[in-house]
Amino acid sequence: MTVNIEAEVSVDLDFDYKKIAKRVIEHILDSQGFPYESEVSLLITDNEGIQEINREQRGIDSPTDVLSFPMIEYNEPGVFDVIDEDDDNFNPETGEVILGDIVISIDKVKEQAKEYGHSEKREFAFLLAHSMFHLLGYDHVDSEEDAKIMEEKQEQALEELGITRHSSSVSDDTRENFIKKERIVIKIGSSSLTHKDTGKLDLIKLEILVRELSDLRNQGKEVILVSSGAIMVGRDTLGFTRKPKNVSESQACASVGQAKLMMIYQKLFSEYNQICSQVLLTKTNMLDRLNRFNARNTFNQLLSYGVIPIVNENDTVATREINNMSVFGDNDTLSAVVASLVGADMLILLSDIDGLYTDNPRENPDAEFVELVEKLNDKFMQMGKDSAGSSFGTGGMATKLMAAKIATSAGADMVIANGDDFHIIHEIIAGKHYGTVFLADPKDEKYVLDCIKSYNQRYNKN
Repeated sequence: MTVNIEAEVSVDLDFDYKKIAKRVIEHILDSQGFPYESEVSLLITDNEGIQEINREQRGIDSPTDVLSFPMIEYNEPGVFDVIDEDDDNFNPETGEVILGDIVISIDKVKEQAKEYGHSEKREFAFLLAHSMFHLLGYDHVDSEEDAKIMEEKQEQALEELGITRHSSSVSDDTRENFIKKERIVIKIGSSSLTHKDTGKLDLIKLEILVRELSDLRNQGKEVILVSSGAIMVGRDTLGFTRKPKNVSESQACASVGQAKLMMIYQKLFSEYNQICSQVLLTKTNMLDRLNRFNARNTFNQLLSYGVIPIVNENDTVATREINNMSVFGDNDTLSAVVASLVGADMLILLSDIDGLYTDNPRENPDAEFVELVEKLNDKFMQMGKDSAGSSFGTGGMATKLMAAKIATSAGADMVIANGDDFHIIHEIIAGKHYGTVFLADPKDEKYVLDCIKSYNQRYNKN
């Protein structure tokens, strides 16, 4: 595939438009099963430039947003006839077809992004997708039904690329409402609590975390902390220079580590006149109706007293969970389960990654950041990887997406963000643009429990 991109005006956009153009064009050609190598030319101009082209080529004195000029005429949408080898737009040596030219007004991209509440990237990608389908024969649609099909194809293509319809302004509105959240669950991964080189607790970061949570309490918000790190603290206390070799070693480390970690938390929270408590959970607490009822009542009572519950999985007895790298996936899924249990209206997952990407950014430099997920469908779920980026944690992006599925289904907005600096907590609550936002998509309790059960089965099938 060859994409010739030319800009005859200055292009001031908040994304790499050349990279997005190539991704959109390649994706649409692949998804539509286009059988030839192809060449597409893209010209970026302004309102004046596209108006001049309209006058010369179409006899229309109007600055439209986008123009497309197909070089090959397909008589039926998506049906690609065999091309005559004598066609000037076909190179028999390379098998490459010159599909056509696309012209986009950068002024219109900015104007319409603001008018429709889209990000500039989304508006640019939508106009480009629209023209690509025109080049593939959809310029012949002459009924409302066909036009609707074409628009659905455009939307589907952008959704598959992770470019959501309202990836900027709706996110702005959503983030502005974070300050109104009243019951917040915050999950901290092991890698966010430790020094990267030694694996020992980073006490300065821990103190900042406690100060951030204490300030949320001072704002009148109810806060629950889901904290990893018990096994890691225990192994350091016991002098381990390696990860535990078996379940009994892990349980011993967890037993020592839970006590020491809570002692540190209690000391730090007391300096800010806050009370914390420890809550240890296993999967049976969540799946058994009576246990779930009792656990919910305990949380509600603690929160009514102004206590900050600190939750961890009960690794000292959860043999099967440890053996399967924790049924809740390094507390990612546990935090979502807690959020659903207590009816939280927000869940924040802090880890060692900035948020959701279309691919693993550590391996693929072209991976695109996803700022907002409105509907967590299969396409987004497939962006997860069953791997962790740290030797101290066990939860990869797959567990975070499962957490998002549970939390949003329970009616909570969720944010995945980088926990390198815990000051990010008050920035997120203040509506700053950090992390990926997953919008609440409430389902009934049975649906949420089915999500938890299916996840348990997946991680306990052995």
